[in-house]
Amino acid sequence: MLIKLKRDLLSVLLLFKFFRSLFENKYADCLNTVSKIDFLESNISSLVANLAMGFLRNKYAVSDCNKSDTFINSVYERFSAEGQKNFLMSNIIVIKPYISEKEKGVILLNYSEVINAFPFLFDLDKIQQRYHLVLEPSWASAYQMYYKFYSNKSMVFVQSLNEAEIAMDKKHGYFDVPLCAGDWVNENNFTRLEDEDKIYDFCVIANFIPFKRYPYLLSALKNHWTGNLKFAIIASAHVGENRAWIENQLRINNIEGKADLFMEIPQKQVGKILNQSKCHVLCSLREGANRANFESMLIGIPVVVHKHHMGFPNFRFGKPMVVNYTNQEELVAAIKETAKIDSRVVYEFARKTTGSYVATNKLNECIKDASVANGDIWTKDLLRKINIIQSGYFDPNDVHFCEKDYLFIEDVVIDKKYYDPKYVMNRFGN
Repeated sequence: MLIKLKRDLLSVLLLFKFFRSLFENKYADCLNTVSKIDFLESNISSLVANLAMGFLRNKYAVSDCNKSDTFINSVYERFSAEGQKNFLMSNIIVIKPYISEKEKGVILLNYSEVINAFPFLFDLDKIQQRYHLVLEPSWASAYQMYYKFYSNKSMVFVQSLNEAEIAMDKKHGYFDVPLCAGDWVNENNFTRLEDEDKIYDFCVIANFIPFKRYPYLLSALKNHWTGNLKFAIIASAHVGENRAWIENQLRINNIEGKADLFMEIPQKQVGKILNQSKCHVLCSLREGANRANFESMLIGIPVVVHKHHMGFPNFRFGKPMVVNYTNQEELVAAIKETAKIDSRVVYEFARKTTGSYVATNKLNECIKDASVANGDIWTKDLLRKINIIQSGYFDPNDVHFCEKDYLFIEDVVIDKKYYDPKYVMNRFGN
């Protein structure tokens, strides 16, 4: 309760910052502040965020942003670093080459920060003369920064994570696509292995960072689990706390020796461990459409997710794919319930509803239908995309169909230091 009250106070303080930025015509700062308020998830933060958006109305546009905006400065500063330039280029992928004025190409942008930066680093008008755009946000928010960045000079398709985003997309004239970042799983790396024994009660694929709520999960096991327990944890050594931290958390909750820890392992091994698990557990309350959940379902493993999770599309899935919980006792009960679920049912349903093959076909039909309705032609379908760490082609050779497109993007980058087509083609080709 005390935490909620502190967040209430912070919501009010941020509202004053919002009005100051609004008075100074710093609209990017305004929307950034609204996102922070909404993210607090306090008693009044949603009300304050909606109030702030009401004052902002339709004023926000790229043309309103100036060099004094902290948002613009952060874009230039962030993507000037070598590693971040690579991150930017790894998430701009051409999934249909430009053919003619009547058959535009398609560029997909994934990760919210890339989507937000793109209009400031590239000549968006020239891009939209030749390409339709697909935006794949990595986080759920009804106040994404990209709103108002992208005009309707070409069609803009948004993979929306929740109903609030869908409503906002339609309000701005964007086309809603019933997909999310998690859908683009490479089926070659995540498939059902019937000969693997279930040696883990559950698996967690999450780095040791606060919003993943490891203390909450381990406390739930300490307070409510009865009987034998064995689970797996898969994480990165380069993000968040280290191995010693999680080992200490296990000791604090008197469950050391109950977990097998795996750090920096390849996708094939992740798939093997998931096949050895009865379910995958997501303990966060808010993030993007967690990819590990989709990888698990494609293997035939049910997932355990908070009933009111903001980001994972609970509305698309029900039992036996997903089992929900709202408190620690229900979390433990949900994990135990998954042991009774037939993995073949989960596997067969998942193969019909998610994965890179299904996602490509769904997106292809959305863009094709909208293009034909607009009087354009459609002679070539989309290239199949997968998510590895960032974006990639299912067939790496597909990058060669788009070489002219990556060279064109180089011609319209505002500053040459932000884009190198050779890097892009080598990255997607490998």
